[in-house]
Amino acid sequence: MNIQKNINNLLQALTLKENYYRINSFKFYSEKNNSYCTKYQILKKIFEEQYNVEKDEFEVVERYVIDYECYSKVDILKYLVEEYKQGSEANE
Repeated sequence: MNIQKNINNLLQALTLKENYYRINSFKFYSEKNNSYCTKYQILKKIFEEQYNVEKDEFEVVERYVIDYECYSKVDILKYLVEEYKQGSEANE
């Protein structure tokens, strides 16, 4: 089973539900394991209202916030499946 393909398909399906995510990855050296490890961050797009002093009005600003951190692609897949289930009819 190709995990990355399933992750990409879930991200596409979540985009159709208007839930937008980014996945960042970081490599670091672990002295405990004596090797390099990868850390993944899942960022979720949120919309916030901010007051613009120059225009004297509120405007909607989009930004990404860290929603989940893990160390394997399987955990990413599990998280995205749970996010996809939320709000669906199959979950109710």
